[in-house]
Amino acid sequence: MSARPLALDAQQHAPLPASFGKYRVTRVLGEGAMGVVYEALDPDIHRNVAIKAIRSALLAPEARDLDGESRFRNEAQAAGRLSHPNIVSVYEYAQTGPQRYIAMEYVAGVSLHETVVHGFRLPLADTLSVIVQLLDALECAHAQGVWHRDIKPANLLLTAEGRLKVTDFGIARIDGSGCTHHTTVLGSPGYMAPERYTDEAPDARVDIFSCGVLLYELLTGSAPFRGSAGAVMYQVLHDEPPPPSTLPLEPPVPAAFDALAARAMAKRPADRFADAAQMRAALAAAAGGALAPRVSADTMRRLRSARAEAPTQAMPRPPAVMPHGSTPPRAAASAPLPTGWDAKALLAIERLLLPQLGPMTRHVVRDATRRS
Repeated sequence: MSARPLALDAQQHAPLPASFGKYRVTRVLGEGAMGVVYEALDPDIHRNVAIKAIRSALLAPEARDLDGESRFRNEAQAAGRLSHPNIVSVYEYAQTGPQRYIAMEYVAGVSLHETVVHGFRLPLADTLSVIVQLLDALECAHAQGVWHRDIKPANLLLTAEGRLKVTDFGIARIDGSGCTHHTTVLGSPGYMAPERYTDEAPDARVDIFSCGVLLYELLTGSAPFRGSAGAVMYQVLHDEPPPPSTLPLEPPVPAAFDALAARAMAKRPADRFADAAQMRAALAAAAGGALAPRVSADTMRRLRSARAEAPTQAMPRPPAVMPHGSTPPRAAASAPLPTGWDAKALLAIERLLLPQLGPMTRHVVRDATRRS
């Protein structure tokens, strides 16, 4: 679950349970599709923790197809087996009465999503620091047979000291465990590797692709794949975004990172970096020197200041970077049924494609009918 920070008024009115097990709740930190994140106190050792509580609606009998509880427990299992300074630590998964929750490390910091959504471009050294810290975390996870599969800005936190923390292993794949199935498409469009949309069995290189997307986004200030769900899927499968150095940016992106980003985002897994260590070495070579182990204190001060001013002075996000020769994406394809098409026939097509495309099936099919 990616927890979205709540506005101040939302925090004031959010329902606040008194406790989860022994943990005493103090405030709401954010919410996502699967549940709510609270800050709480462990009274035994007087330590602040973050509590992720699954939404009760996902535990209802009619929600069994969502398999929300299994994914929630999978997050605890995946992150709980990892110990790394760049990965949020999980303390326990517990059930108290109807409550199911995960107690984890509380990170007082800034979500990278808050940086990206306001169109901030980090200094180059800090962008590279974010990516190298992420690669360090993924190297640890992959060594333990865990693939995150949902690397995106909302799942990356920056502490006040500039340390990156990876969170949200809710749809992670534990190698050999059978906890997830490659025919179920779960993730975030635009950051998902091409094989996540097809019947090709994915491996740990899906995280390398997501790292390439994040690198491109931090370098340029815009994501390489954007638009409706159907448009994003088409771009990921077929389009090559323009090299970062060719975009009219100030300061410009050094050309040394063009090939690196392109290789990380290669359509075929075999054409990507083989693992996180190989991509980290290429990053150091392109930078021409050592990479900073932390995001700079000056940048962290700016991010905290921008976060405080965001409700009234949010910077506009730059326009989307469209691939060469492409046209702006059409509106999302969740609109009414296109005229001239038989509803039953479209429903039959959607059912056939559902195992391969997952929740994006309806968007893709209806976008295709409008184009035909």
